[in-house]
Amino acid sequence: MPYQPFVPAGTLRDKVILVTGASQGIGLVAAHGFALAGAKVALGARRGEIVQQAANAIVAAGGEAVGMALDVTSEDSVESAVAATVRRFGRIDGLFNNAGIDPTTHGGLADIPLDEWQRICAVKIDGTFLCSKHAIKAMVAGGNGGAIVNNGSCVSELAPAHVPAASSSQSAITGMTRSAAAAYGPDGIRTNMLATGLILTPERIEGYYRGQDERMKRFAPLRRPGTAQDVAQVAAWLLSDYSAYVNGAIIPVDGGYLAGSNPN
Repeated sequence: MPYQPFVPAGTLRDKVILVTGASQGIGLVAAHGFALAGAKVALGARRGEIVQQAANAIVAAGGEAVGMALDVTSEDSVESAVAATVRRFGRIDGLFNNAGIDPTTHGGLADIPLDEWQRICAVKIDGTFLCSKHAIKAMVAGGNGGAIVNNGSCVSELAPAHVPAASSSQSAITGMTRSAAAAYGPDGIRTNMLATGLILTPERIEGYYRGQDERMKRFAPLRRPGTAQDVAQVAAWLLSDYSAYVNGAIIPVDGGYLAGSNPN
């Protein structure tokens, strides 16, 4: 396993957690971190062969994991992935709704192609809905409750003018998080959301954020971009029993971006 522990050992001991978008970036790092913290991890992504390799690496290092092809925009695929997780590990305790897609067009609302709008909303809104829907059904059937963490963005709160599809889809996740928290809290199922800021992954350094070094340094009061480990640590806490009374929360993981700017 190519990661050092960054979540306290035992934080997720014996938890069964499904991670979406686990073939790269935050999802891949989180899956390894959760496993190192004691979880049994199901890794899902459209690139099934990649997540299977990642699962094999976790198993080779002494963890428990399974990888599977998962298209979060397909209800059949989501239902199958949740069922496969339950078959493999007996239940599902946690869901990290991490699958996402970066915008490719920067501009105002009138500048965004319909197909890009639909693609982003399908992954973030429909994907979060479908994965939550079927994970909740499995958790209710299991009778032991569970936890869902939606990996969202601070653009749901402070919307830049040039990424309207991202802002709109992330705002929908806020409402979905609160609705699920209210509806399924009585079943012992907690649902919370991360409002992440500028999070760097190798893929984003080479893609979406290429050439934006100075902007990245100035983004937040902490004067650095976030890492996948920063996000995974907070997600692990929300998936663990240490956050047992946290439900319906929107938690910034943004280095202070939403708190305000610092001109110095």
